[in-house]
Amino acid sequence: MTGTDSRVVMLGFDAMDPVLTRQLISAGRMPAFARLLEESAQRPTRNPPGLFVGSLWSTFFTGQTAIETGFHCWEEIVPGGYERRETTAASIRGTPFWETLSQAGRRVAVVDVPHSRAGTPLNGVQISEWGCHDRHFGLRTHPPELAEELVARYGIHPVLSVDPFVEGDWAPDDYVFREGRLRTIDEERQLLAGLLVGADAKRQMSVDLLADGPWDVFLSVFGETHSVGHQAWHLHDPAHPRFDWRAREAVGDPVVQVYEKMDEVLAAHLAAIDEDATLLVLLSHGMAAHYDGTHLLPEVLRRLDGVYGSLSLGRSRTGRSLSAAWDAMPARLRDASRRPLAALLRRHRGQRELKPLPEYETPEQRQTQAFFMSPNNYVVGGVRFNLVGREAAGRVQPGRELDELRARLEADLLALVNVETGTSVITRVERSDEHYQRDALDSLPDLFLHWNKDHLIETVWSPRFGMIGGEYTHWRSGDHRPEGLLLERSPGTTPDAELPPVAINQLGAVISAQLGVELESVPS
Repeated sequence: MTGTDSRVVMLGFDAMDPVLTRQLISAGRMPAFARLLEESAQRPTRNPPGLFVGSLWSTFFTGQTAIETGFHCWEEIVPGGYERRETTAASIRGTPFWETLSQAGRRVAVVDVPHSRAGTPLNGVQISEWGCHDRHFGLRTHPPELAEELVARYGIHPVLSVDPFVEGDWAPDDYVFREGRLRTIDEERQLLAGLLVGADAKRQMSVDLLADGPWDVFLSVFGETHSVGHQAWHLHDPAHPRFDWRAREAVGDPVVQVYEKMDEVLAAHLAAIDEDATLLVLLSHGMAAHYDGTHLLPEVLRRLDGVYGSLSLGRSRTGRSLSAAWDAMPARLRDASRRPLAALLRRHRGQRELKPLPEYETPEQRQTQAFFMSPNNYVVGGVRFNLVGREAAGRVQPGRELDELRARLEADLLALVNVETGTSVITRVERSDEHYQRDALDSLPDLFLHWNKDHLIETVWSPRFGMIGGEYTHWRSGDHRPEGLLLERSPGTTPDAELPPVAINQLGAVISAQLGVELESVPS
């Protein structure tokens, strides 16, 4: 080991799936991670319920919930109104814990923590967005002159730091090496090569900066795992509808190749870390196939709102009869009838061509509906009620009326059937106020919808309104799952121990406490 005198070293692997990582370790393809697992205690991480995709990293570095930071998605419905607007990480409220450490005299180095912006003077250095999946501010550093030095020494990341000094909210990997809606085989190969080359450069940058210590805390996050999971899951998962053996043979498995590259990244850092330093390795959250019904949700909600309105006016006798028959079935019979019903619906559907549905309701539609889609990324659907006293033209009274409508809507959402499989479209509906202390001016959904991830969702059937279909047109083939993992190696840690889960918003406080600095109390 080389001496760096670092006290806490934290490496983050953004959206590096813990399940797949363990599989590759078992297969002997990630020896550095295998060694670390043997030497470390393991903790599952508790990520923000329902909001972990958009608010995970800001929750990590501020210790605050999405209500307090004001940031949970790249877009939102304007609180109190019906217009949709894009959000920006520049609006995140809260102080990164490393700034508090710096003010307390600790020396810090921070590299590429997603959604954070370098620029605040520190007792140390900060680099943001040289190699992040999420881009907001462009490449920024403290001290400012470090940015040009990094470009001169390491170049720019071929995928993640395209247009490095341009501000704008986007994910470069969505657009680099992609001319059409989907990448060609040559473009898939180019994307993978860019991620691997960028990871090598980032590894060298990170290790060099680590050697420039001593640091009281050194924190470096790698974004390539996030990018390859979104963009190339269809080349990893043979069950994915877009899986193509010809492309797989030409390109290989990009996800596995990037994970193996991260093993090299870990090995290089392990060789540079003191034995008595505390090492934390965070696999922030997981990745799986991009199966969700977000593209159908506005139409589903519009149809249900229309049915409810028709029933209140005594219309839609056929719909009432079908709904009554469904409701009268015992739950066991309803479950048993889903698959044969789906088979009948598929025959009825025939070869009908699916077309994309409108991505959003209009502001005018939201104003007239009792509920509408609330932007919440893709993994977990969001629904917001048009509440009297909160929205400008509220239609639902808080209290009993809201409770009855919510119960009715939850039941009808859970009754949705994926026509392709006969399985449920939504597995669970949660109220956001079960997890968050809501604010009258926040833009959070009122309901979280947990999509069934067993299959692509393009045609759904409801006992209330029948069958609708809409093509999933996004090029991303992978999306997140909430499970994360923290590995901790330190002189006082029992190797291979399995410890209780830790909330992601507690990690900054844990790190700071080890350095003798107490942060303001944050919820567990």
